[in-house]
Amino acid sequence: MDAQILAFAGICLLLAVTPGPDMAVVTKNALAHGRRGVLLTTSGIALALLIWVGATAVGLAALLRTSSDLLSVLKLVGAAYLAYLGVRALMDSRQKSIDLLATAPPVAAAHAVFRQGFLSCITNPKLGVFFVTFLPQFVAPGQVVLLRLLELGLIFAMIGWVWMNAYGLLITRIRDVITAPRVRQWMQRVTGVVLLGFGARLALERV
Repeated sequence: MDAQILAFAGICLLLAVTPGPDMAVVTKNALAHGRRGVLLTTSGIALALLIWVGATAVGLAALLRTSSDLLSVLKLVGAAYLAYLGVRALMDSRQKSIDLLATAPPVAAAHAVFRQGFLSCITNPKLGVFFVTFLPQFVAPGQVVLLRLLELGLIFAMIGWVWMNAYGLLITRIRDVITAPRVRQWMQRVTGVVLLGFGARLALERV
């Protein structure tokens, strides 16, 4: 595994563990429906991620073929976006944390649990921004763009899926630790600093 993939996987893991809408849905369904609820919810999220990955990879591959300068622009935009995410994470860590267990509506039937996970992910526009601005930075010269983007997207989806399953299956046992506002604030602070560092590195990196 090359250094670029390791760096990419590290950032994906940081983003995966940062509390967000998908984590709120997994939390709620884990407590309401147990393991079955976790698997149904994360399956819905995984399907939505695959749709995001496929659509973004095909579109980006077509765009990058039309302009050799576009990759350089996207690298700078991606670096700025990472810095933005880092600043937002640091700012959010200064605010009072919301209760994750109160952010997702209750669900009942199996198909509703799956649908809730799918809709939570597929309607998140931040994923589209992330894929468009971030994935191209890990496409090296000479690589087949479409295949590389699909590889990166699948890595992101797999890391997110594994984390959500691990989190969901453990949530009932370590609920007080994971959802504690103080713990989540420090998670946001560490994530913010790391994302700022990656953003600076990518901005200074020669294309």
